[in-house]
Amino acid sequence: MKHTSKHVARVKDDTLYGLLSSYKGCQTYVRVLESEADDSIVVQLTDNPRYFGQSQQEKYKGYRVLRRLEIGISKISLKYLSPVHLVAVLGPLVEFNIPYEKVVIMDRMKKDGIYSLEASLKYRAKIIQGVKKLLGMSPQKRYEIMEKYLSGYQE
Repeated sequence: MKHTSKHVARVKDDTLYGLLSSYKGCQTYVRVLESEADDSIVVQLTDNPRYFGQSQQEKYKGYRVLRRLEIGISKISLKYLSPVHLVAVLGPLVEFNIPYEKVVIMDRMKKDGIYSLEASLKYRAKIIQGVKKLLGMSPQKRYEIMEKYLSGYQE
């Protein structure tokens, strides 16, 4: 009788992608909304895109969601990092190049699962540039953010 073992030895992967793979479940989804009538642009970050449909539908009724092509990006998510990691390490503006006093920050991560930044349409170009920078982040930078978060930014 043959005995086959289903136990497979795991190979330790010290490459960057191997280290990041343990955070495969973490992801940040980004949505950008704008309203000409309200002279406002909003960036929303969440770890689950279904939260976008639930949050404050009345408030954002007159807003239009910008498409990926309008922003100039190929994807709307960032792998291996959750919004909590980004905010803790990069700061409340998530490295968007906008004056702090010109942004309304709504941290509703615990209640609705969404972190929002709202600014005037005057900062539309800077918001779009910041979203491109955020979503185009290199794997090395993602790992550095995760490392910083784990080393001292945990709650």
